[in-house]
Amino acid sequence: MYKITDELNINGFSVNSIDYYIERNGGNRSFEGLDYFCILIVINNSAVTIDGILYELKRGSLVFVGPLKKVVFCEESEKKGSVYALVFSASFFERSAKDSLMLNSDLFFDKSSKVVVTQASIPIDEVLKLIITRLDLYKTKQNNGLYISVAHNCVEALLLDGLFYVDEKAYEEQNDVRKFTFIDIVNRFRVLLQKHYQIEKHVSFYAEQLFVTPRRLSEMTESVLGRSAKQVIIDKVVSEGIRMLKHSNFTVSEVAYQLGFNDEANFSTFIKKHTTKNPRMIRHAG
Repeated sequence: MYKITDELNINGFSVNSIDYYIERNGGNRSFEGLDYFCILIVINNSAVTIDGILYELKRGSLVFVGPLKKVVFCEESEKKGSVYALVFSASFFERSAKDSLMLNSDLFFDKSSKVVVTQASIPIDEVLKLIITRLDLYKTKQNNGLYISVAHNCVEALLLDGLFYVDEKAYEEQNDVRKFTFIDIVNRFRVLLQKHYQIEKHVSFYAEQLFVTPRRLSEMTESVLGRSAKQVIIDKVVSEGIRMLKHSNFTVSEVAYQLGFNDEANFSTFIKKHTTKNPRMIRHAG
């Protein structure tokens, strides 16, 4: 389907508007998915047929299309900038066990074999700015490694948005934790963590939201991720702290505040305990 750009062949990732892909495809609006994953970002009302099922897409929709799907874009989707497609391979995205879990979730492999369509959790103009414009900017930086890293983060953000929708819907329909596999619970834990890590750093908070005990949640994360729930929370806070120290203009005190610490000293103690380096060493590590 999407093997029509050098970027996809080289990086395993490509982002362009659908009208661009159709033009590159000689005007043909029909594509075969092959082994690629695709996230459609709908800027203006559009329509698409996927494996023979018509989907009327409202502005602000996110569409998660798994591999081996036949996709046909309707004429309105050809209008410039109406729909953007982030297309990527499993090898591009899977850097860890949790990445693999996300790709193999109901987002792309829905039990009913339908395609998951959600509404973005933030206004679509913000999605356009944070995802599409941001990727275009980094593409011009002549630093492919940095571009790939940003692309991975953008894809992960969209997947988390979709996972939250899928998990909320599942809870509404079933409302019985016993029907969920360990992977379902751990994925929902990670979505909640993404939303609340700046404020909530205790396992008990997430366990309560998931209707399990803290011990049970840790058993699940140990089984799926090889780490306790507490360690997963720590890893998240540490990684966000390192990212902000290296790639933002915030002072150390401001980073501490953003991550929910009472003061710079507590944040510095936390970072040093878990990295052996203090925040200023991390910031100037190059």
